[in-house]
Amino acid sequence: MIKNLVFDWSGTLSNDLPLVYATVMKVFDHFKVKRISLDEFRNSYTLPYMDHAKKFGIDADKETLDNVFAQHFRSFGFPQLLPGVEQVLQRLKSAGKKMIVLSSHRQEFLEEEALRFFNGNHGSYFERLFGSVHNKEDAIGSVIKGVDFVPGETMIVGDTEHDISAGHKVGLLTAAVLTGYRPREKLAMAKPHFV
Repeated sequence: MIKNLVFDWSGTLSNDLPLVYATVMKVFDHFKVKRISLDEFRNSYTLPYMDHAKKFGIDADKETLDNVFAQHFRSFGFPQLLPGVEQVLQRLKSAGKKMIVLSSHRQEFLEEEALRFFNGNHGSYFERLFGSVHNKEDAIGSVIKGVDFVPGETMIVGDTEHDISAGHKVGLLTAAVLTGYRPREKLAMAKPHFV
């Protein structure tokens, strides 16, 4: 029985793909890399995001890349919750499920968005918000241990192969959503339990 859920944020709960894409194109401009289309972005996107940058010849350190991204991100507006997310979270909470967020999204952006999305009430849904997680495969074991989630009773829900492979690594059930960064055919290759 699933008692716990680990949610990715971007593309899973938050509809920030257009904003992140626009920001990454500003990052490309900064490093003098040719822009790509949104479809090309979705087909090439990789986590950890430093791997994605390297695919396009951006050889900056993580701090520099993070600073360039942060400089532009809020200039494209503010993301919205994906439709129906709050109703799903309410049903899960009413059913006694424990939930956390595990995201590569910067911690300060994650906290700010959670406050806005849920009118300051995100603590009623999520036990914790873990942001700025560069590599979920490396972090997930200690994160679920730290919140006392038993792997066999826990599902990770995300929109990238990285989310799914992180779940597989520690024996979680995995669910891929099609609302975000990666197309169905790419997600299918990660072999999620549910789509």
